[in-house]
Amino acid sequence: MIEKKVDIDDLRIGAYVSRLDRAWIDTPFMFQGFYIHNSNDIEALREHCKYVYIDVNREPLNKEPLQTLDYKTPAANIENLRAAMPRRKVNYQNTISVERELKHAKISLHSLTNVIDSIVTDVENNRPINLQNAEGTIKSMIESIARNPDAYVWLSRIQNNNEYTYHHAMDVAILALSLGRHLGLSIEELHELAIGTLLFDIGKLKLPPNLLKKPGKLTADEFALVKKHVEFGVEILESIDGMPVKSVDIAKYHHERHNGKGYPEGLKGTHIPVYARIASIADCYCAITRQRSYSPAVSSHEAIKQMYEWSGLDFQPEMIEQFIQCLGIYPTGSLVELSSGEVGAILSQNRVRRLRPKVMLILDNNKVAYDHFPVIDLVKEKTDKDGNPLEIVATHEPGAFGIDPKSFYL
Repeated sequence: MIEKKVDIDDLRIGAYVSRLDRAWIDTPFMFQGFYIHNSNDIEALREHCKYVYIDVNREPLNKEPLQTLDYKTPAANIENLRAAMPRRKVNYQNTISVERELKHAKISLHSLTNVIDSIVTDVENNRPINLQNAEGTIKSMIESIARNPDAYVWLSRIQNNNEYTYHHAMDVAILALSLGRHLGLSIEELHELAIGTLLFDIGKLKLPPNLLKKPGKLTADEFALVKKHVEFGVEILESIDGMPVKSVDIAKYHHERHNGKGYPEGLKGTHIPVYARIASIADCYCAITRQRSYSPAVSSHEAIKQMYEWSGLDFQPEMIEQFIQCLGIYPTGSLVELSSGEVGAILSQNRVRRLRPKVMLILDNNKVAYDHFPVIDLVKEKTDKDGNPLEIVATHEPGAFGIDPKSFYL
């Protein structure tokens, strides 16, 4: 490929843009690599870039429009991700508003918490796990996420869970199911994914608690012991009656990496089972956006940037692309600041205009907490009270401005 740097003013219809003047994640464009169809495409680029790079050897044969996060577009390479899945892709639609679904999700999440606590107690006391006792709750979670995933994601992300409690697995399961729904997995497939991600780290309960909470770097011997949680987890899951094989694979392979440098078997690329690839991405995102004993939490926006940089190394690039599409540039539950000076949390995504989500306001423009928490839809509310354009201008780390989401608005 031969690239040529071109100022936006000199860009012509028919050119193939191979690279931007900044990381693509800092723009609303879904992919680096698209043809210029018309003047609207050039104007969309002008809003974010001063110059771009074009592939001078690429003939202008592609007739697809410029793909940005503000367009509703089909998932990229989605059939490659589903190659090992025999069922037809399901096209889910939100059938209920996030505000209404929150009522169902709260009840379901409370029940799920009790189920996980019960499972943890059984494992700690060497009692067998009865999966049938959890089936009703798992079904309720899947049905809620199928109707509208933002409600469950919202509730899980605003709680200040300790990353090392087993409730981390609930965060991972919720996010993995949201990605699975985005990829079009069937309800039966989501069920296998749910069981596997809820129990994928169960083997950690067999490790010394102080080891998992150690603030400093692990020694070689300590890390070798930590890696044993995979073996312990697989042993526990295989002893459970009715445990799906694909669910066990999640526990077994969620630490494998795309470049083959993971464990326990050093699997590479698509040799890693699809559910395990989904789980590893959800696990990583949930971990780095939570406060840990050895690392502070990062904002959702920063986490997405970091994981994009790890694409092709730790994670399958196509899967990361779909993960970002699923979450949006401003993921549900993340803390944002508006051009008005107000601060709020993302309540739900707009699947067509990703840069204009619903926001629950927490602080006014003087950074004083509201006595109630108004919800604004940035698709409908385009200006502030002074008539100025209203948009998201910054993202903030969890806990910024002293905000404890659970205390404020759970």
